[in-house]
Amino acid sequence: MSVVLIAEDEEAMLEIFAQVVEDLGHRALRAHNGEEALLLARTEPPDLVVSDHMMPRRTGVELLRTLRADARLKTVPFLLLSAARPQGLEEADVFLSKPVELDTFEEAVQKVLGTRPAPEPGQEAQSAGARADRSSGTVREEMLNWVAHEIKTPLSSARLNAQLLLRKLGERVSSDERKCTETILRQLDRMNTLVTSILDAARLAEGKVALRMERGDFTAFLHEVLQDWRELQPQVDFTLKETERQVELPFDAERVRYILNNLLSNAVKYGGEVRRVEVSFFLTPGLAVVQVRDWGVGIAASELPNVFERFHRADVAGGSGHGLGLYIAGALARLHGGSLGVQSTLGEGSTFSLRLPLSR
Repeated sequence: MSVVLIAEDEEAMLEIFAQVVEDLGHRALRAHNGEEALLLARTEPPDLVVSDHMMPRRTGVELLRTLRADARLKTVPFLLLSAARPQGLEEADVFLSKPVELDTFEEAVQKVLGTRPAPEPGQEAQSAGARADRSSGTVREEMLNWVAHEIKTPLSSARLNAQLLLRKLGERVSSDERKCTETILRQLDRMNTLVTSILDAARLAEGKVALRMERGDFTAFLHEVLQDWRELQPQVDFTLKETERQVELPFDAERVRYILNNLLSNAVKYGGEVRRVEVSFFLTPGLAVVQVRDWGVGIAASELPNVFERFHRADVAGGSGHGLGLYIAGALARLHGGSLGVQSTLGEGSTFSLRLPLSR
């Protein structure tokens, strides 16, 4: 049996995490703030620390750095949870974004307890640099993180409770009750997506988003994204027309995946009765071009100039988005030095084109 220290200022979340840890066969120590967590860790060194970031009396990252500076506790694995992406998150052994899936949390706890990695060389220097980065943060950035925490924490609590309820009821739950619970989970996911999009849009508008560019095989990456969609939407025919050779270019995989997921999601949502989405990938001088085409409702000519604006929502049946997806996608494309465009005819479908430079 391992000892897991859980630091979380929201009582409901603290009890859920503790229950999950105890159900896994471990002992949970509960702390309601960073100082209490530090005292417990020094009194009884844990085998794992699970901590929220935005807590009173010491944030999760501050708790992590204090533990790393203690000779007895510096090798204790640290699992950091946050609704935002705080400065210093890379110093944790594992970072999970709230709201977190029940299975994801369980797997992370089991995995970390099974491996106790030694601190990497240069960790102290990295921590010092991260502290300097944090000190230069703006008040607005802190406010955005606070908003994310205050909204996503109850969302995460509600979602984990719904998942636990489904698990405990098991086969005893009726189909109608299961359907209602799954509807609750879907609506909570929609709320989480909205909050995340608002934060992303704000950071993009203020130039707060930094890309993690790596040169890689874009052809293989595109195949991976499409395979995910084929598994997610088996009723839709996703076809790929591509260049016959491997194409390498610099890109941020996480951000480009967001762009493509947004385009593919819209193609499915507004594709009408033709359950088909065609993706083309080809090269033009200096550029790699990905086109996503559907044969659905299309976009009126009067709306085309506005589709990439914040909070613009297409006036079509089935339109249930929050009006930020294409704005964020377009901004991310420009950050890459590329662009995002659209051609569409009302009643005949739309083609969105993502252009990325082959070199920077």
